[in-house]
Amino acid sequence: MTEHMLPLLAAVALTACGSNPSSAATAPPAAVANPAPEHERAGGAAATPDMPPEQAEHPADPAPTTDPKAQLLAAETSAWEAAKPVFDRACASCHTSTGKKAARKKLDHFNLDSYPPGGHHAATIGFTIRDVLGLSGKKPTMPYDKPGSVQGDDLATIKAWTDAWQAADHGGAHPAAGDHHH
Repeated sequence: MTEHMLPLLAAVALTACGSNPSSAATAPPAAVANPAPEHERAGGAAATPDMPPEQAEHPADPAPTTDPKAQLLAAETSAWEAAKPVFDRACASCHTSTGKKAARKKLDHFNLDSYPPGGHHAATIGFTIRDVLGLSGKKPTMPYDKPGSVQGDDLATIKAWTDAWQAADHGGAHPAAGDHHH
């Protein structure tokens, strides 16, 4: 309890116990005469019993603002994690180094061994994926052995990732790679 509350509580206790009401009313409690310590009037935090004194004297810094580029990359990475099972089923056999149908040329186009993907299409990967899966209005050309077979929820999940990728790209979160926007 703070030192300013004790006189107020004592006055209340005396009144409740039947002391002379006129004597309790003649002297205002100290808490009213001195409403707040200087650091509280200046905008500091009020101390609580479990708060260290130095924290009461120095209010907490405002919450740090998150870098917009970091937010865009976090959204992109989250969308990638959601889409990864689809990429694993539909693309990994050709576009990972351990894929059964992997070849240097396919891996050079784009490589899904890590994130972000590698290969010479890495700077345009979101647009490229849209094109090869038919999301851009073009006829699907992938997966290689079953073009157009990524559909429904799987295609929607891939689209959500390409949308997040594009937002991050337009937000300047990706390294500059020349003019690669469609």
